[in-house]
This record gives sequence, structure tokens and C-alpha cells, in this order.
Amino acid sequence: MSGQPRRADARRNRERILQAAFEAFAADGHLVPLDDIARRAGVGPGTVYRNFPTKEALFHTVITERIAQMVDEAQALADADDPADAFQGFLLWAVERAMFNHALCDALAADIGTFNVNGLDERFTAALDVLLRRAQEAGAVRADVDVRDVRALMVGTMLMERLRRQDSPPGRMTSLAFDALRPVTKQNETEPEPRNETRCEMCETPITRASTGRPPRYCSPSCRQKAHRRRATHA
Repeated sequence: MSGQPRRADARRNRERILQAAFEAFAADGHLVPLDDIARRAGVGPGTVYRNFPTKEALFHTVITERIAQMVDEAQALADADDPADAFQGFLLWAVERAMFNHALCDALAADIGTFNVNGLDERFTAALDVLLRRAQEAGAVRADVDVRDVRALMVGTMLMERLRRQDSPPGRMTSLAFDALRPVTKQNETEPEPRNETRCEMCETPITRASTGRPPRYCSPSCRQKAHRRRATHA
């Protein structure tokens, strides 16, 4: 019977450590010292090390469930009828979920392999890539964007959302970032005002355009000379 209370105490200690670690990592990122986590949990450092031999092991345990949920969400949207809406919707959801969680930001910002617990990081990247490619095939995202760009953009957008949280509606910065991913179309391009090429630039006399060559700017050699003198005067 004496073994059961000890096992129950061990389970409670582990749960307290995980909860304290989740709060500490969310607030300060994965650089928080293990001693701080032990103090938050109300246990000694030795108890933490008995359950988790390294800080990386503790971080991986805490973060795995959160990233797994993001993978599930991305995979659920892989066959959505509207690829553009699915891609943008996932970005909005992921940023909203992670922007105040420094641990998730650290994990998403890391190179693949750094926090790749059981291939989870690769699964997340693959699921995100499916959403990206479908949005590109639908013409909603620029063709030169790759999944690494999107991951970096997500992390940056999380920071921007935190900075603008007080005076902007939720998701505004994410929507602006998504707009930057859209393909440039002729309607979005700003065209320069055309130069008046049907009248003389000096006297505005109508000029008949030649069928070939550059459009004339002046109606006569006299106007061309006047224009030359004007430029020389203002030089």
C-alpha cells in the first residue's frame, strides 16, 4: 500500500511540473531556467530532473500537444472547398492561438529538427505546405512563396499582433500580412500617368503621330529649340 501514495505523489508532481512549465515557457520562451520552473511548481530541482532529464525534454513534452493540435487543424482544412479561405483562416487561427505563447513561437521559429519530436515539426510543415500549395493553385497566393516564408511570416505576425493588440482589432496584422502574399495583378498596379504625346509640349499644337518610331514631343524645330533653351536656363 505504501507504494501507491508514492506513485500518486509522483503523478501529482509531474502534473504540477508540466503546468508550471507550460506557464513559464508561454511567458518567457524555452530559455527559462529549470530552477524557475521548479519554484513555480513548488518542487525541488531534483524532482524536475527525475521526471525530465533535460530542459529540452520538458519543453518537448509541453509543446508537443500544442503543435499536434495545429497539425490536426491544418490537415482538417486540406480538402476545404475554398483553398484561399482555408489558408488564410488557418493563419488567423494559428497566430491568435500562439501569439501570447512564447514557447509556440520559439518552436515555430526554430529550424526543422530543433524541436522535431517524433517528426511533429515535419508534419506541421507538410500540412502547412499543402494549404499553401492549394492556395497558390487557386491563384490566391504568389507562386514565389514557399512554406519557409509562411512560417517566418507567421512568427513575425504573432509579434505584430501582440504589439498592436491594444489599438487594432484581432487579426488585423495577420490579414495585412496575407494581403502581401497575394499575386500582383494589373488592377493592383499603379500605372504612371501617360505623357501628353498628341500635342506639342511647348505650344500644345496638335501633332500627327508617325506610324513608326518614337512619338514626337514638339511640333517644329522652333519649339524644340525653345524647349532646349528653357532647360539650359533652369539647369
